Amino acid sequence: MTTAIDAGRFFQTDESIEQIERKSRKSANTFGEPLKLGSKLLAIEAAGQRVVYVAEAAGSVSEIRLSTNDISRSPRGPAAPLTCVALCRTTEATRVFAGCWDKSIWSYVPPNGARVQPQITSFAAHADFVKCVAVVPTPDKQTILISGGADGDVRLWTLDGKALGKISPKCRAIESIVLDPMSSAEAPVVFFSTSQREIFQMAIPPLAAISSSALQLSAPIVVHETSVYKMVFDADGDLWTASADKTAKHLVRENGWQSDTVLPHPDFVRDVAVHDKYGLVITACRDEEVRIWNASSGQLVHIFTGHYEEVTGLALAEDLLLSVSIDGTLRRWSLAPVDLQKAIKEASDPDLAKDVPEPDTDLSMLTAEEEAELRAMMEGEEASVMEAMAKDEQ
Repeated sequence: MTTAIDAGRFFQTDESIEQIERKSRKSANTFGEPLKLGSKLLAIEAAGQRVVYVAEAAGSVSEIRLSTNDISRSPRGPAAPLTCVALCRTTEATRVFAGCWDKSIWSYVPPNGARVQPQITSFAAHADFVKCVAVVPTPDKQTILISGGADGDVRLWTLDGKALGKISPKCRAIESIVLDPMSSAEAPVVFFSTSQREIFQMAIPPLAAISSSALQLSAPIVVHETSVYKMVFDADGDLWTASADKTAKHLVRENGWQSDTVLPHPDFVRDVAVHDKYGLVITACRDEEVRIWNASSGQLVHIFTGHYEEVTGLALAEDLLLSVSIDGTLRRWSLAPVDLQKAIKEASDPDLAKDVPEPDTDLSMLTAEEEAELRAMMEGEEASVMEAMAKDEQ
């Protein structure tokens, strides 16, 4: 008797079956001390050296204490994946904001040891998926929220969700928003990137002066062929970018944001991080790998292998590198020179790959319907990127 599973396998290609089996075998590895969460992980943000927050496809934000692996989750609010996370930290509390597939921005304040159950709230934000959020200051020392959506809008909000203004750079989607650390407190500037390859700058007006008509964009910075997924500034105020054109690049401020370093990858580059103390750049790739590069020379230093699905996010907690993935695991890698050299040596020793434990397939993920929807969204985005590159729409 043929089961539904057997029938499903019958229609799979040899390549897809091989991929499933490969990922099943690879899932057994313990590289990076994997911490398994309850669903696919789409973004991560560090709150100092002890705590990180992870946006999950199951619709919650997980607070993870790195020293103990204790996990506390936000109250269940959204019934759709959370795509991004941003923190508003004060001396009193940390407020967590997360963008969602349901076109809303959700927020809550973690209990911080209190027994009071935290409340989660939301407000409608975009006409399509919310793809990125950032907490930024205004010139008059207020704090606002900026979001970017798959609708191509950049929108500004009070922390309580009151709309302040929006600007539309006529692109398919906004991918990343970062505050320029070299801009002054009296004139803060944010950078945001699009799915059509442009990077724009925008000055933030005082709170009372923010309106759609007051928002102005710079001329675009164009150094990539297509989507710029992430951006991060280094200690010199230069910009590192991660793109679907399979590169990460270093854009030099003093040279008008021209690129002087290109880090090639075999697939889309999803995230980028910089460890200034050790002169390292870290990239997350769709090919499941985390790469460590020398920031000055652009030379590949090491590849951390462990994830068995696409790596979606990176965060730094001093010398500790955290990575999250569609495989539902958070992994940690030490960048301390002694530990990194040890990792490089071990990677060159084939004997260390022996005695791999049996795969642990008991990982609670999304329902089959939700997983198919998530994969369809990501593949749809990738297909649009490749189509745009083919047609040279940029």
